Amino acid sequence: MNSPWGNRAEIIKYFGWTYDYLLWGITWLNVQLMLADGARYVTADEGEESSDGKPVVHRELKTKKEILDYINGVI
Repeated sequence: MNSPWGNRAEIIKYFGWTYDYLLWGITWLNVQLMLADGARYVTADEGEESSDGKPVVHRELKTKKEILDYINGVI
């Protein structure tokens, strides 16, 4: 994305819009806010610390009970 056209193409692809809708159907301010507030995630390597200072632990949840315990905060 080295040009405005590449930027527009990625936005169209991401949201599934037409070029006409991007130009005339939605304000550019709304597009920028949608991109800025979009959900993002960052993967952490084993041994790294999370934002609260606790070490990151990777677990493989294989059974229904392990998943349920994880969701309920037992693990």
